[in-house]
Amino acid sequence: MTSQSARVGMPAGLVFLAGLYLVLSPWVVETAGQFSIAASNTITGLALALLAVGFARPTHLLTGIAWVIPVIGGWVIGSPWAIYQGSGVVPMDLPGAPSLTTGAWLNNVIVGAVVVVAGIALALSASRPTPVEP
Repeated sequence: MTSQSARVGMPAGLVFLAGLYLVLSPWVVETAGQFSIAASNTITGLALALLAVGFARPTHLLTGIAWVIPVIGGWVIGSPWAIYQGSGVVPMDLPGAPSLTTGAWLNNVIVGAVVVVAGIALALSASRPTPVEP
C-alpha cells in the first residue's frame, strides 16, 4: 500500500459510508412523499460513494478534484433549505404531502457536516506530496 493510499484511507472511508447512508436515508428517515429531497440525497450519495472509491485507489488520478467533496457536503447541508424554501418551477412532491420533518432536516445537516469534515481531511491528505522512499 502506498503512503498516499494510507493517508486518504480513513477520510475516504467516511465519505464512502456517508454516501451509502445518503442513498439509504430516504428509507431510514421518514421522507414519504418528499421526492425532491429523496432524489437529492440519492444522487449526492451515489456521487460521494463513487468519488470515495476513486480516492481509495492508488492511482492518484482524482487528487485534483478533492475540493469537490466538501462542496457536495455543503449542498447536503443546505439542500433542505434550497429545496423547500424556494418556490420551484415544477412541483415534484406529491400533492398534500407533509412538510419535511425535523428528523429529515437534522439528517442532512449531520451527514453533510461529516462529509464536509471528511472531505477537507481528504483534500488535505491528497494534496500532500508523496514522500520518496529510498
